[in-house]
Amino acid sequence: MQRAMVAALALGLALAGAARAEADWTALGRGVEHRVLEGAGLAGHAFRFHPADVELRVVAAAPGERARVAALAPEGDAIATNASFFDGDGRAMGLAIDRGRSVGGRRIAAWAGFVIRGGQPRIAPATALGDGAGAELLVQGFPRLVVGGTVPRLKPQRAQRTVVCVAGERVVLLVATSRVDATELARFLAAPAEAGGLGCRDALNLDGGGSTQLAARWGDLEARFDGAWAVPNALVVTPRASTAGAAPR
Repeated sequence: MQRAMVAALALGLALAGAARAEADWTALGRGVEHRVLEGAGLAGHAFRFHPADVELRVVAAAPGERARVAALAPEGDAIATNASFFDGDGRAMGLAIDRGRSVGGRRIAAWAGFVIRGGQPRIAPATALGDGAGAELLVQGFPRLVVGGTVPRLKPQRAQRTVVCVAGERVVLLVATSRVDATELARFLAAPAEAGGLGCRDALNLDGGGSTQLAARWGDLEARFDGAWAVPNALVVTPRASTAGAAPR
């Protein structure tokens, strides 16, 4: 009887913790939720959604040029973050594919990639990416911050960061506007909802530091963070026509 009471109490506390964490998310409509990040040295924004509810694209600047993320975001409801790393000539590094078409960069064997195939999001090593054939969307980055729910050993370094993660069937885009340590951020990403985390099973670091930026307009929300320099492309979320007016899942 006592063990049953203890188990019930633990379950109740876990459910209460999960409820509090879910309360931190605000439904913006059209399948997108938003969470303000604040406290414990972490500031910024997180957005989560099912890929089937939105249009998710890699939008490139004009050939041979770079641009601010705000300039790459379309009019109307949109969430845009920086995406690919880039070399000294401003060219995207790693695979970048939008709607099955290359938008710059070649596969880097040591990097992982965020990929959507058949509508399913995942973060996979380069060996599983091939040349990106069949991908609806793909962007490479490094390092992997969470791998199968576990935080790997990461280089100690504090910086502003842009992250994409897969949490169940949902995708989370996170922009840390404060300088945060990679391991500290990864632990927050991997932590379950009842512990206040994002429940990411896999997470990938995109370009950060001076590249980190956000341009978000969605319903009544407006959030913008301009980085120190222009970038070759952006990861852009817009409403899917079929979800207009639909309630979030």
